[in-house]
Amino acid sequence: MSRNVLEKLMHQLCIDRATKQRFRDEPEKLLQRLALTDEEKAMLLSFDVAGLQRLGVNPMLTMGYWQENAPDRSPGAYMKALRPDAVDSSSVFSAALKR
Repeated sequence: MSRNVLEKLMHQLCIDRATKQRFRDEPEKLLQRLALTDEEKAMLLSFDVAGLQRLGVNPMLTMGYWQENAPDRSPGAYMKALRPDAVDSSSVFSAALKR
C-alpha cells in the first residue's frame, strides 16, 4: 500500500492549481509517475473515497480531494460515495452536513 503517496497527492490536488489541472486533463499521465498500485489509481480515478479510507487515507484528505476534484462536489454526493448502501442521504449522518 502507498498511503503516504496517496495522501501527498491528495493534498496537492487540494492546494495546487497546476496539479488539479493536470489531473483534470490527463489523470492517467499524472498517476503514471507515482508509486501507486493499479487498485489505488483506479480508486483515485473513480473517486472511491470509501475505498481510500479503508486503505487508511485520512478522511479530511478524502473530503478535500472530493470537494476540489469530483464531478459532483456536493456534500450529499460525498456522503453517498462513502455509504453507497444508504437508502437516501437522510439516512447518512454527518455532523458536518447541515440542512
